[in-house]
Amino acid sequence: MAVKLSEIRGALEEMAPLGAAEEWDNPGLLLGRTEREVARVYVALDATREVAERAIETGAELLLTHHPVIFRGIKALNDESGQGEKLLRFLRADLSVYSSHTNFDSCPGGMGDLVCRRLGLGKLSVLEESHFPQQGFGIGFVAELPEERSCRELAALVKERFGLPFVQFYDAGRRIRRIACCPGSGRGQFAAVLRSHADVFLSGDMGHHEGLDYLEEGISLIDAGHYGLEQLFVPYMAGFLRERFPGLELFTEETHFPAELV
Repeated sequence: MAVKLSEIRGALEEMAPLGAAEEWDNPGLLLGRTEREVARVYVALDATREVAERAIETGAELLLTHHPVIFRGIKALNDESGQGEKLLRFLRADLSVYSSHTNFDSCPGGMGDLVCRRLGLGKLSVLEESHFPQQGFGIGFVAELPEERSCRELAALVKERFGLPFVQFYDAGRRIRRIACCPGSGRGQFAAVLRSHADVFLSGDMGHHEGLDYLEEGISLIDAGHYGLEQLFVPYMAGFLRERFPGLELFTEETHFPAELV
C-alpha cells in the first residue's frame, strides 16, 4: 500500500531530527517531491551508480541512504561528471532520495547504540554530546567490557561480529576494559576520547598519524573502516520502515566491504 513521501519523511525525522545533524552535514530529502506516492523503498549505505540502477530495477520510488547523495554545493547539473550523470538518472526515473546521516548517528537508538548492542555492551554515555537540545543525543558511545581483553582479542571480536575481512589495530600494550567508539570516521574525536578515559578507541578512517597519536597517550586504536561499523544502517532502517509502514515493499542493498585486498 502506497504512502506519501511526506509521511515517510516525517517518521524518519521524528526518529532522527535534521536539527541533530552536524552543521557541515546535508541530510534530508535531497531529491524528490514530498507528495509523491511511495510503495517501494530501497535502502542502502551509499547512493552509488550501481545502487541507483538496482533501485530503479526494483521499481522503487524512494532510495533511503546513510550518506547524502548531495554533500557539497553543486554549481551545474549536467552529464559531464559522474555525479551529474547519476543525479540526472535519478530525476529521469523519478526516484526520490532521502539521506539520514549524522542526525542518525547522534539520535538515541541510532548508529552508536546499534554498534554497542552488536558488541554486547552496555552503554555508559555518549562519546560526545550533541548540540541538539533533547536529552540522549550525541555521537558515539563509551562502554565497559564485561571482562578485560587484549587489543588483539577485541579487534578479533569486532572482525567476527561485523563480518569483516580485516581490521587494523594499534596496540598500546595494556589490557582493555573501557572502550570509546565513533562509527564511521573518528578523526575529529581525539579530545573526546581523552576525556572518556578509554583504554581503546574503535572507529574508522583513521590514518597512520592518528594511530601514533593515540599510542603516545597510551590508548589503543582499532580501525574497522568507514563501512565496517556503519553497515548496520541498512537492516535497521529496513526494519524501522517495515514496522512503521507495513504496506511498503522494502529492498535492501547487500552490503559488502567495498575495498579489495591483494
